[in-house]
Amino acid sequence: MFKKSLLRLLASIFGAITRLRNTCYDAGIFSTTRFDSPFTLVVGNLSVGGTGKSPFVHYLASHWKFAGKLGLLSRGYGRKTKGFRWVMPDSTASEVGDEPLAYKKQLVDLPVAVCENRVRGIEKMLDFQTVILDDAFQHRALQGDLNIVCTTFAKPFFTDQLMPLGRLRESIDGLKRAQAILVNRCPGILTEAQKEPFKQYHLPVFFTQVVYGVPVGKHDQNITHWHLFAGIADPWPFFKEAKKLGEIVDQDTYADHYVFTEADYQYWEKLASELSDVTGILTTHKDFVRMEEHIDKYPNLKSRLYYLPMQMEFIDQETDFWDWLATQIPLTLKK
Repeated sequence: MFKKSLLRLLASIFGAITRLRNTCYDAGIFSTTRFDSPFTLVVGNLSVGGTGKSPFVHYLASHWKFAGKLGLLSRGYGRKTKGFRWVMPDSTASEVGDEPLAYKKQLVDLPVAVCENRVRGIEKMLDFQTVILDDAFQHRALQGDLNIVCTTFAKPFFTDQLMPLGRLRESIDGLKRAQAILVNRCPGILTEAQKEPFKQYHLPVFFTQVVYGVPVGKHDQNITHWHLFAGIADPWPFFKEAKKLGEIVDQDTYADHYVFTEADYQYWEKLASELSDVTGILTTHKDFVRMEEHIDKYPNLKSRLYYLPMQMEFIDQETDFWDWLATQIPLTLKK
């Protein structure tokens, strides 16, 4: 009871602080910057992690239908460097962060940059016509031209509470800065009754699902048994999907953006050395790219490590989404 009361108190204090911060930005007490060019499209959320932003950002960048040079800017969470930095195919996660590196690995021709100060980052990308900003909804120093807020079907923001009682970064009032809601990780078939709660905020709402591919790795054998691990905000959809691939021997979870230690690598290396030909080690793509810069030192792990690719697809509104997006962008970007 005491712990619950303490969490409620801390959540109230956190809510007061975030409301005051937003009020100061709204009133012009804190300065914010809006760029005439490039057009800035912010993909964000109200809660901490696990809302499907990354698959959506990848989808946007890979399906972009408008004119001009497109780039992607991320904070580069978890990197050991500071300031503005271009992400290259041979960059490491410690240099640029796991999510930006994953984008670059998947979309080699897409210019991807990291900068913790989004305004300074955009100033380095003024020759672009459009910049997609990953996880910048609470970065109020930059006023994006278009804000899309992501949530999940199973854990929508309107059932959540402020941190630390829940996972909300700010109150639902923050939606007043958004132009659309994207509901991710939906079941393949949705009824209108299931969609209705997401439409109460009088914003365009679009529903998507995650589609997984086949495991990617170097081992040639037909794997029927899996050791699983994940260091992402919400690993349970990954674990659930992996059960379709065969027998799960065990599964381990780490913190989001977890930096694997020498002891972790030694554990997985020893485990890999003892596996039968039909047993593999499976993780997420984000975890895989964090491990790549170290994996050559662990040959057994390298030979038995797989990642499970995933992508986002719209349930039934893909054309509607692009038609709506076309109404939001400048005329100069329309082909």
